[in-house]
Amino acid sequence: MTQKLVIAVCTAQRPKMLKACLSSLDNMTQPDGTELAIVVVENDPEPYFAGQVAEDTRAQFSIPVFFYHEKRRGIPFARNRALEAALEHSPAWIALIDDDERAEKDWIEKLLAACAEHEAEVANGPVRRIYEKPAPHWWKSQLLKPRPTGTIITEAPTNNVLLSARIVSKDGLGLRFDERLTFGSEDIDFFRRTHAAGAKMIWVDDAFVEEDIPASRVSTSRLLSRMHMAATSGAFNIVLREGRLKAALHFIPKSLRRMFFGTLATVVGFVIRPVAHKRGEKLLYYGLIRLMKGSGNLRGLLGRAHNYYDVIDGH
Repeated sequence: MTQKLVIAVCTAQRPKMLKACLSSLDNMTQPDGTELAIVVVENDPEPYFAGQVAEDTRAQFSIPVFFYHEKRRGIPFARNRALEAALEHSPAWIALIDDDERAEKDWIEKLLAACAEHEAEVANGPVRRIYEKPAPHWWKSQLLKPRPTGTIITEAPTNNVLLSARIVSKDGLGLRFDERLTFGSEDIDFFRRTHAAGAKMIWVDDAFVEEDIPASRVSTSRLLSRMHMAATSGAFNIVLREGRLKAALHFIPKSLRRMFFGTLATVVGFVIRPVAHKRGEKLLYYGLIRLMKGSGNLRGLLGRAHNYYDVIDGH
């Protein structure tokens, strides 16, 4: 019996990247007994892929591609629209990939096979990042360590993941992304709740996608802004799940420590940089990152949104 698998992609103002993503999906090996379709949700007040542009784009691919529009700007709005769009096609499985990524030929095959072998409902794989420009020497790349396929996980991002439609269908768990998390961590929150609801989630070590990292994303201001955003959304997530008092008891001391040692490291790094440039610069930016994290935690406790995702990197 053939099972339906829908791949969902959210996009905004990056038509070239999206087309590269769709081309990679179209070139994948189609698993036996599986019918593939793609849904694209454009998160912009005015969609680019509409009318003849959408028709011409669809005609380039052998896999059916369906375009949808979510005019409310915000990642959780787009992701929820993508889930609803996918469910319209009555799938057994839904895969999520970002518009700036390209799937390897066996991506879906590896995720599906791992779910079958390990009787899992969620499979998350690694992302191989391709940098247009190298990141600064002081930036610590956030690479996940290799781990055996089948390793149980308790959270996941949405940049390389397969999930059973039961998790989001109305007659299943009916989960959705929390639309209050408009400035980050909505994916981590979603899959933490998925795990808490009893769904088995696994890591698939050889199901790769590639992500293009534009030079603008590794500029000093963007890297520091990303750290501030992550700390803000992380703290706000705890406020929503455990209450402001419990979050404050956890994050206020942590934030003050981060800001104290961040200030100290920044000052020392600035002072020694003229005589020990690389070491001083590394210490300087280590301090600034600590300051971004500490101030971001406090910002999250107050529920103040961060605008990191208002800036779109790439085309």
